[in-house]
Amino acid sequence: MLIFELEKLILSLSAAEKKHFQLHCTKLKGPKDYLLLYELAVAHNGNGKSWEQQFRDAYPSKSFDNTANYLYKVLTDVLVQIRIDQDTWYAQHHYLMKARLCFERSMPNRAQKALKKAFKLASASQNHAVAYQVSRMELTALADVGFPMTNEQQLVDKQMKAKHTLQSLRQLHEHYSLYELLSHRLTKGALAINGKSDKKINDLILSELSLTTRGSQHQFEPQKLHLLFQSFFFIHTGEYRAALRIFNELNKLIESNELMWDYPPYDYLSALDGILDSLRSIGYYREMASFIDKAASLANRSYPDHFSNLAMLTAKVYRLNMLLGTADIPEALQLLDGHRGEQQTAPAIEGHEKQLEYDYFKGLSYFHARQWNKANKCINQIFTVEKQHTQLPVFRAARLLHILISYEQDELEYLDYEIRSYKRAFGKFGKSYKTEKLVFNTIASDPKRRGNVWKETTKKKIVGKLLAVKAEKREMQLLKYFDFGSWVVDRYR
Repeated sequence: MLIFELEKLILSLSAAEKKHFQLHCTKLKGPKDYLLLYELAVAHNGNGKSWEQQFRDAYPSKSFDNTANYLYKVLTDVLVQIRIDQDTWYAQHHYLMKARLCFERSMPNRAQKALKKAFKLASASQNHAVAYQVSRMELTALADVGFPMTNEQQLVDKQMKAKHTLQSLRQLHEHYSLYELLSHRLTKGALAINGKSDKKINDLILSELSLTTRGSQHQFEPQKLHLLFQSFFFIHTGEYRAALRIFNELNKLIESNELMWDYPPYDYLSALDGILDSLRSIGYYREMASFIDKAASLANRSYPDHFSNLAMLTAKVYRLNMLLGTADIPEALQLLDGHRGEQQTAPAIEGHEKQLEYDYFKGLSYFHARQWNKANKCINQIFTVEKQHTQLPVFRAARLLHILISYEQDELEYLDYEIRSYKRAFGKFGKSYKTEKLVFNTIASDPKRRGNVWKETTKKKIVGKLLAVKAEKREMQLLKYFDFGSWVVDRYR
């Protein structure tokens, strides 16, 4: 796990971050084993021996684990220092640490200056947690020195200010709790939309609505959470047009509060990713276009390379997904040809879920074009990271698509082994999807070698089952990657 995480960290470094790391290392004295390991990792091209094995062979007397741990420590220390200058969240905590240090060393004036800077940044970004820490640290410091030049009313005012901040933080926590509870219940199928669940759903809605009227409804984070709550509810109750309206309101809210964005705005990119994922899940492919453009526009801003690459990859994934969803296979293949011709200015985000999704949709494009070898080549790229990503839905969809490709190529003996392997691999994650059972039953009955009368009779039964399967929200987690049900029905034509 350590080598995988360290490799992911090194691959995510931008040119500027690499340069900063190198400069930092030149200032350090003592052995530089960790730098030798870093250079092996950077130079590794994925072929031949792993950079771990290269290090062990080249330096048998040195401990790989100790060196890797120290390299991770130095890298993260350097990156945190860089982020302090870029992101106010890091800067706020940095000023808090400075203030505490100054209080410990009996430098109260310096400490107060650091606290003022932290509070100013925290107030601007509505970071109530840090704002309260500033107030608490200030009050504790006053008590320690006997409240100099502070009368009782001034003390009470400071306490009330801290109390209001704490109340805002508590309301925010309650809002997050309700949103997370709704998400968990609906995603796990604990709340079906029926008569028995109406009271539970209504209780959540009423609790959420009461929070929005407690004085914090005009703040950015509560407004965002309120819209997220509504959109998630509308998606799972089938009110898709209402959900789309909320998505547009959510995006408008975020765009109009650019001062509240992190640097870089991973939170905004995550919101766009969530919107696009919801739209593809409900089949609103054409409505995805404007949100894809917004993700692409983030990639064109002057943000660090890792964020820009991830934003561009997100846009590519959903654009390809959108074209496949609208059955525009020629355009999807043309898009892939264009990507192949691009200069490699933005290296792949190795191991990231979005990179796996991109490989998957590339494979799916070739699957639709009946280019089986190209499809399998893309899907096999996903399997190289099996240990780290087995639980991801895209990995499961890729394994299932690999089975369909094998069936289309009449590899019947291999199919029997692969289906057993599939069931073993995912059986430990709980109940299987009904979609999977339909696919496996279809392959077992092998409609390609059956007569038309049998096909017609069986197809009517299959269509009825598919309608019931598609109505279950849990199945959406798999069906959003490919309409496996349509593939099943097509085998009976």
